[in-house]
Formats: sequence, structure tokens, C-alpha cells
Amino acid sequence: MSKSLAIIFNKAPYGNQSGRELLDIALMAAAFDMEISALFIGDGVYQLLTNQQPDILHMKNHSSTYKALELYGIETVLVSSEDLEQRRLSESRLMPVSSLSNHKQINKTIAESDFVFML
Repeated sequence: MSKSLAIIFNKAPYGNQSGRELLDIALMAAAFDMEISALFIGDGVYQLLTNQQPDILHMKNHSSTYKALELYGIETVLVSSEDLEQRRLSESRLMPVSSLSNHKQINKTIAESDFVFML
């Protein structure tokens, strides 16, 4: 039986490397046939915004890599609808790789996971 891993993206995509590092962890773990859940909460919802321009900050754009999650077998990609609403963002501004979810479902996914990563 394979183990499950919840990866929690809770920080904005640029200004630190946590989003990129968590994305790398997710892709590596998927290579070991782990069941991966990518969860976007708090400022982590900004990770999935389309039309990001990190070159302004002289940083590499890693946002397009999120489109590869499904190719790696990562099918559970949940975004907090409450956190989107707090930030006045709509689902239409996000890459089409995720499903909206509420905090209750996200917390349930975390509780049911064997391992949890958050930076």
C-alpha cells in the first residue's frame, strides 16, 4: 500500500523559494508512486495565478510547472475557496489545474495523509 503525502502551499510564489521547493518535492514524491495532494491555502493561492511576471523581481518563473502535476499523477489539487474570496480572487484567474475546496475538506485531506510537508 502506497503512502500519502499532503503538500501545503501557504506562501506567495516569489520572495522566497518555498513554492518552488514544495513543487519539486511533489514531483519527486510522485516518481515514487506516492499519493500526493497539493493544497493551496492562505497566500499560497497566489501560486496558481495566471500571467505571473517574476522576471520583474529577477526571479525564474516556476508557475508553468504546476501544469505538469497531472502528468506526474498528482490528481488532488485543492484551492481554498475561502482564501480566494479573502483575497478577492476568482477561480477564473487561476491555472486550470485545481479544484475549489473548503477548509473542512482541505483539513480532512491533511488528517488522512501519512505525511505532510509545509515550508
